[in-house]
Amino acid sequence: MRELMKRILLENGFSIDENCLTDTRAFQADRMDGNGFDFLTVFFISQEEISIDLLTEIIEQFHSDLSVERGAIVGMDKNLSLLIMLKVDSLEYTSAIQSLIFDIEEDPYTFKKYILTYTSEQEAMLTSLFKESHQDVTSFLNNILYDTEKFSVFKHREINEDSLVYDLISKLFIKLPYLSIKNQHKEMDLILNDIIGAIDDSDRSIWEALMGLRETNDSDPSIQEVLKLVGVTDDE
Repeated sequence: MRELMKRILLENGFSIDENCLTDTRAFQADRMDGNGFDFLTVFFISQEEISIDLLTEIIEQFHSDLSVERGAIVGMDKNLSLLIMLKVDSLEYTSAIQSLIFDIEEDPYTFKKYILTYTSEQEAMLTSLFKESHQDVTSFLNNILYDTEKFSVFKHREINEDSLVYDLISKLFIKLPYLSIKNQHKEMDLILNDIIGAIDDSDRSIWEALMGLRETNDSDPSIQEVLKLVGVTDDE
């Protein structure tokens, strides 16, 4: 996940610094352009290691490191975010993990904090699919996000590769505000061709008349005009 996260951030205009933080489980990603500043610390930790006391200590250390390395940048404190990549044993969290996530994300001090949970199985699946895709990571993520079959499986809470991958990618889009969803442009003329192709020859004259009725009206035709054209009388 570490390499994948770096690629995601690099494609979104961040630079990566592996050396400014004393904890080797973390890296720093910064983005400074005309639209503003973003400073994101990405920290990887497992369920077995994590505790509120440990995180409090680590967060203080991260802030100290960045104050030394980035202290001259005006407004940095207001734009600091911490993404905790928490590897869990199961997506069925214990109440203790749920409580910890809530406490950390709701803490308003020092960093804006996000916790993204994932399993080793999800990590392996996503990494494998990305390598097989031969795409840039942004296109890869968007393609899966828009995959209706994967979404349906995820929505119905089925447990298989599609749902597990979709779960992780949806969390990436939720926890990383820098990821943007690409608009899906569908060609309406192609849909129209499909509709026309499905019309029987016996009904084609009605279709053409309906289209002519639409073209000769400044606004949509009334329901009475449409019904009359398809042969429905007032008695019906």
